[in-house]
Amino acid sequence: MHRMRLKQVLGGGSRLLALLLLPGLLLCTPVLHAAVHGGGHGEAAVDKPSLAADGLLPIPPEKIKPRTNEECIKCHKEKHLAAGRLDGSAARLYVDYELFKQTKHGKKLECIDCHEDAAASRHCRSGFKKVNCLACHSKIEGLYPYGARERLKKKGVRMPKRKLVGDSYYKKSKHGKAFLAGKKDAPNCYNCHTRHYIFGKRDLRSSVNRKNLVETCSACHKERKLDTLLEKMAAFRLEAHRKGDMSYDYDRGNCIDCHQGTAVHGLKINDAPCSRCHDSSKKVKGVSLAGLGPFHLYPDYENQYPVWCMRNFYGLMLLLLVAGAGLWLFYYVLKSAAAYYRKEGGEE
Repeated sequence: MHRMRLKQVLGGGSRLLALLLLPGLLLCTPVLHAAVHGGGHGEAAVDKPSLAADGLLPIPPEKIKPRTNEECIKCHKEKHLAAGRLDGSAARLYVDYELFKQTKHGKKLECIDCHEDAAASRHCRSGFKKVNCLACHSKIEGLYPYGARERLKKKGVRMPKRKLVGDSYYKKSKHGKAFLAGKKDAPNCYNCHTRHYIFGKRDLRSSVNRKNLVETCSACHKERKLDTLLEKMAAFRLEAHRKGDMSYDYDRGNCIDCHQGTAVHGLKINDAPCSRCHDSSKKVKGVSLAGLGPFHLYPDYENQYPVWCMRNFYGLMLLLLVAGAGLWLFYYVLKSAAAYYRKEGGEE
């Protein structure tokens, strides 16, 4: 009796064990077959999938397929596409692709040439690294995107020396020094040149075209923009400089002519004569020009006291002129009215 029960228990246990081992044997069969018969068929055993340590097939590595501009624009063509930055601000992600294709970058580069971490199959919810334009436009190493210069070489794109502005930008430009020092509201490259719509400076669509400079610069320097009639009249004296040098057009809307050595990458780009007088670092026979730096409607009282006095003198003279004209007109009206009534009253 006891022996029969023992045989039944053992028989049931062996069947249970066989059922448990069957899936493992089925998984191992391809591996064993490759190990035994692989050499006879000229196939290497390493080409077949092998089991991991935990008995499961390994997850195949993800093959990153580079994205094309057309793939990127499928989403970024949406005008209301936006995302939240880590600092809480909103980032607009819309790109006018037709306009981008006409730009300097759009004619030669792919989106992932600058946004190289966007080449993966997924987008980070927290966003990608900020692109530093000087990764291409300078010889400075370690700037993002890291492989940009190598990609340019493969595409046959050569960067002109006049476009390598990194060293002068950080060493001479006031914008670059402020950015390097980490000052609040210090401008980045895209604040002047935009992010995606880079045109040549002679192109009317360029943000740094001569006709667009007032709008571009006043986006940050709001206090320098001429809005009211009195401000425009007070600044008219800049164009009057032409009487002293007929060879140059003194355009009060062209900010770069005066600020080219400090604002435009720290480089001199033309022969504007403004710095002959308005250069606080310049000295004549060992004597400085007494703070006659760049002249504005609202000069700095502490750093440009002579200019501040001159500006207020012009403003006072303008007010006196307007007030005098008003008083003269008032006197003329009173005198004419008095003469009319005397004539009507028969006094004349």
